[in-house]
Amino acid sequence: MIQKIKSLLGAAKPKKAPTTDFSVFFHTASSAEKKKLLKSVIKEANKDQKDLVDKYKVFKANNGTT
Repeated sequence: MIQKIKSLLGAAKPKKAPTTDFSVFFHTASSAEKKKLLKSVIKEANKDQKDLVDKYKVFKANNGTT
């Protein structure tokens, strides 16, 4: 009721968050699609992290520091 009165008096409407492809996907995709995407993201993140650790080990071995 209060919202209706405010709208009649010209009060500002609440702003809706902008829609992105990302948000649309997570609102419309099936659980299987979401799971598939998240698994691939996690797999890639783990690979990137492993590569970074390996680079650090090589750097540490070449520089002889602890």
